[in-house]
Amino acid sequence: MKFLKKIPELIEQHPVVQGILNWSKTHSLPGFFKVPIYDVVVFLINESQRVTIVSRANAMAFSFFLALFPAIIFLFTVATMLPLYDTFEHEINTYIDLIMPSNAGKQLQETIKSLVKPNSSLLSVGFFLAIFFSSNGMLSMMRGFEKTHLRAFHKRPAWKKRLIAIFLTFQVGVLLVASVLLIILGNTIITWVFDFAEVSRFAANFILVFRWLVTLALFYFNIAMIYRYGPSLHKKLNWFTPGATLATLLSIISSLGFSFYVESFNTYNKVYGSIGTIIVMMLWIQINCFILLVGFELNASIAVNRDLKESHGEE
Repeated sequence: MKFLKKIPELIEQHPVVQGILNWSKTHSLPGFFKVPIYDVVVFLINESQRVTIVSRANAMAFSFFLALFPAIIFLFTVATMLPLYDTFEHEINTYIDLIMPSNAGKQLQETIKSLVKPNSSLLSVGFFLAIFFSSNGMLSMMRGFEKTHLRAFHKRPAWKKRLIAIFLTFQVGVLLVASVLLIILGNTIITWVFDFAEVSRFAANFILVFRWLVTLALFYFNIAMIYRYGPSLHKKLNWFTPGATLATLLSIISSLGFSFYVESFNTYNKVYGSIGTIIVMMLWIQINCFILLVGFELNASIAVNRDLKESHGEE
């Protein structure tokens, strides 16, 4: 047992590890505001130990799960009134199949189909429910972004938190709708180009890749906007931050990995039946909430160390 306790100390004293630590104390990365990598990592580890990220992710996931179905009802009720609804529904189902395991995706698609009907009264009720529950989800996320480091963070009154939560809800909703419309129009344009214009194979592949890059950029911008306006920082974060980049990459990797895991080891439906779909959705939302918090903690560690460095420079 004594030997096991000494293992971390032995690893830390290894020449290679010492070399990496010394290098990290004198070097920074793009977007770190010249803050040493070592300081950022140490702060990140200490904050993770002080405040449980998993507990905050659980609270966020529950709030967003409550907001999921009212938002779906509202968006699809609006969509049924559009002339391109069939195309819209097809594209949404395609993306659900892409990011979610097949059984969970099919259950979600069937739920959407059964809930959504062209109904003006449902539209108004769905709108207010979507705003209320979605802004509650944003409020829960903003609470997860709160810090006690007063040099970098400040306290917000309750009314301001609610207004910012509603603002973020609208912005995220608009960007999601914009990305879906872009996908639909992109498909229409691609179909027209392939049917009526002679294009090379390279040009066709370029158009397809460009469409996915634009979709990825919108996804990144969504996360960057949340990190810019969600935390109560004295100095707003830039649009391009290490945390937003990390969260975007991890969200994509985790969604693909989680989908592969559930497809390969599909035991949820066998054990829990139809409720397995809800469990899978909750886990997927929780994983992405955890990733959002990890990206925020990275940005927070940079912001706090940046402000501390600037304050010491002024002194």
